[in-house]
Amino acid sequence: MRILLHVPGSRTLKDRRRAVQSLVQRIAARHHASVAEVGHLEHPGAAVVAATVVANAPQLVRARLDAIRREAELAADSVFIDSNTWLVKMSAADESKGTS
Repeated sequence: MRILLHVPGSRTLKDRRRAVQSLVQRIAARHHASVAEVGHLEHPGAAVVAATVVANAPQLVRARLDAIRREAELAADSVFIDSNTWLVKMSAADESKGTS
């Protein structure tokens, strides 16, 4: 999932990073997801965060991503602008191509 955020009142990159890092850490801890800031790294008022989850059922992935989106929408230090979600399903053939 890619999440676009606006960070109002952020005048410096340090202000923005503080707000975004708080959200990233909260999502990672509460939703057991891999989360990172991936875009607008030098823009004081905007941020792009990516979150990834893995599960054995698409319904579980969707539920966790929906919860992550709600977390971003409710964040106090930033304003949720938009999100995009991609689901990748591995087939049994993909599993046999695993690497060591």
